[in-house]
Amino acid sequence: MKAKIPHWPLSRVKELVAIGQVFVQRTRALDMFSTQEAAYAAVEETVAGLTARSFAHSTAQTRDVCDVYGVLREGEGWYLKLCVDDDVPEVAIISFHLLERPLRTNGGVIKPKAYPGRGGGQ
Repeated sequence: MKAKIPHWPLSRVKELVAIGQVFVQRTRALDMFSTQEAAYAAVEETVAGLTARSFAHSTAQTRDVCDVYGVLREGEGWYLKLCVDDDVPEVAIISFHLLERPLRTNGGVIKPKAYPGRGGGQ
């Protein structure tokens, strides 16, 4: 099967996040962490480690196209949805939370740790 390609070039996403041009929305992206600083640090670390294998799919939002990634953090599957606002420019983190269901990425299926009947991991 041919690998899917993100709408937003991963090199651009990583570059913007590395220089601090990132905004974590007040959704479960922030609510998963005890502080805003912890959320930003986790996002920066996770984005730095993204590869083409982490990419799942792109999805149309109201005004933007978002890219969805599935990653493992400390042995648990996480869901990451982002887009780039070229007007600012910055990466907007729309969602960043534990997986609720399996997610197929270019590298395989990422499963929630507590997915019923399946165990967890990749």
